[in-house]
Amino acid sequence: MKPHYLCLCTFSLIFVYSGLMENGFMKTKHLFSVPLLLSGLMLLGLASCNSGSIVKRATGVPYEVLVVMDTNLWKGQVGEAVRDKLQEAYPALPQAEPTAAVSYCEPASFNDFMRYVRNILLVDVNPSAYTKVSLVADKDVWSSGQQVMRLQSPSTDSLLWYLQGKTNDILAYIRQMEQKRYAQYLQENHNSLLAEKTRSAFQLDIYAPEEMNSSQTDSTFLWFSNNANSGRMDLIFYTFPAENADALEESHLIAMRDSVTRLHIPGSFEGSYMITENRFPVEYESLQNGKQPSAVIRGLWKMQGDMMGGPFVSYAWYDAPRHRIVVAEGFVYAPETNKKLYMHRLESALLTARIL
Repeated sequence: MKPHYLCLCTFSLIFVYSGLMENGFMKTKHLFSVPLLLSGLMLLGLASCNSGSIVKRATGVPYEVLVVMDTNLWKGQVGEAVRDKLQEAYPALPQAEPTAAVSYCEPASFNDFMRYVRNILLVDVNPSAYTKVSLVADKDVWSSGQQVMRLQSPSTDSLLWYLQGKTNDILAYIRQMEQKRYAQYLQENHNSLLAEKTRSAFQLDIYAPEEMNSSQTDSTFLWFSNNANSGRMDLIFYTFPAENADALEESHLIAMRDSVTRLHIPGSFEGSYMITENRFPVEYESLQNGKQPSAVIRGLWKMQGDMMGGPFVSYAWYDAPRHRIVVAEGFVYAPETNKKLYMHRLESALLTARIL
């Protein structure tokens, strides 16, 4: 991870703080605490520096969004619709968790350190300036690593219609940008041994978190874990024969998953094993990554004969030259805490995977 520089007197404090935020280990309920703390550190640095340029790095943790809009709009239906949209549930978790942590800033106060937040949504309603609702995104506007989204509308009615519709892409864009950020971090901070093993066994290249250093492997199945007492994350890899991309069909992937996890992932008690939780629907999506058909399944797992369970996300690719399906899956066991950021890190890692 590349540190950002204010001046030498504050470098170490800022570096540690940014590292914690980038990895999602610091959780705040309100984003205002982030710029306030960072402001204090920056002011100390500025007071001690007489000259020199300042390279500002975006502040905040994944999925924090600062909304800037007229106060009357924020207190009315538009503000409510914005909050409802950003706080829609993150996909496929056992307990609902909002996708974004939302904070508000009135336009008159949007200056100085408030402009350094990593995700900013600027909402503007102006019949003279706009003829339709649009969402425009820019990066690195006031700080590096930043995403600024401008939601513009000619009227409150058209904006409400957009926000309450099923097709708007605000949350999809935020999730995509957060995944790209963490994937970029993993390029320089990943588990090299894990990557070597997946390349050797399955001709699959992937950047996984460094702490995934506990492993169990055989010729057909790889299993890596951070083996944590709190917030456990696991990655598994396997393949199975396939003549065509029809093997990516939802029921077939789930059946293969259950057969593999039953064989390789036992529970705490004799005879217990992992299966897909069928009391809740899975989310299935067919993808086309270039010329390579693929699919993703998000759902819940449980231990048959045990009391364990949690969320999982599974990516599968059809490898036509080798006539097989390659599967990479991440799952979390964290009954004591929220699971969104753990799942975010695992899915971001899975998105770096490519068949060699």
